[in-house]
Amino acid sequence: MERFEPRKFITKKTQALHSFASEKGIIVAVSGGIDSIVCFEIALAATAKSNEKPIPLMLETGLLRVNEVKETEEYFRKQYGIELQKWEVQDRFLLALKGISTPEEKRKTFREVFYKTMGQALRSYSAEVLVQGTILPDVIETQRGIKIHFNVLQEAGIDPQNYGILLFEPIKELTKSRTKMLARSFSLPPKLLKTQPFPGIGFAARITGEITIDRIEKIRAATSIVESELADPKIFQCFPVLFIDKVTGIQNDTAILGDIIAIKAVESKDSLTAKPFNIPWMKIEKITKRILNEVPGIVRVVYDFTPKPPGTIEFV
Repeated sequence: MERFEPRKFITKKTQALHSFASEKGIIVAVSGGIDSIVCFEIALAATAKSNEKPIPLMLETGLLRVNEVKETEEYFRKQYGIELQKWEVQDRFLLALKGISTPEEKRKTFREVFYKTMGQALRSYSAEVLVQGTILPDVIETQRGIKIHFNVLQEAGIDPQNYGILLFEPIKELTKSRTKMLARSFSLPPKLLKTQPFPGIGFAARITGEITIDRIEKIRAATSIVESELADPKIFQCFPVLFIDKVTGIQNDTAILGDIIAIKAVESKDSLTAKPFNIPWMKIEKITKRILNEVPGIVRVVYDFTPKPPGTIEFV
């Protein structure tokens, strides 16, 4: 196997983007995660001698974690001295997803709204090129029919130009571990390197069944608890999932129907395979107690020990 050399790869992709964009104007789809930040660094390098600088744009879909947009804004201000562009489009995403409960339809619906919005953004900023952080596992899983990743277009037979987009994906041949090697070459902050992956479709991937504002608030609160309690560097990803099922619980000596939260924590190098992380029992007890006490309507907490395969890391 050929040795991966981050600096050579960066030079290659920087030159490719410079040639591809050719003063057309660039928007970088920013999520706050390492993939999109690496893409922004490549776009910065590609436009170093140009008057046209890349525009970082983050969509507030209503499906993000607590303070996700605010923290990303602060990062861009501190790291680059520029303002992150943010579009408050949660209403259009939540309206489109209303009543949809199957995983594939959720991802397809999210994809349609996302790229229509990005096409609109390109026109608004007089740009033509969208740079996004699709990585290799997204492409492989889509091509194999395991699941449709919303950010995989051409390999799924979709022409980005249908949305008015010239698409450039500099890292789609890389795994997460190699993307982190690029991040180190760019001297990105260590905190960013430790950031866990978060699905592109946000909490739509962690709510089984229909998505509602009430259910989003529950999973958002539970996510803050799980992420604050599980900080082991061996963990590739940890998160809660809100099930569609209602089960019997007890409140004030009275039977009630409440929700189930599953906790999942895995170790993985490339996200194509994963094994359950062995959470200490006392930590599981603490997380369970906090979720039951702090998240309204939850009456049962379970732990998912399923490896990948046969399961996938995300539930949706």
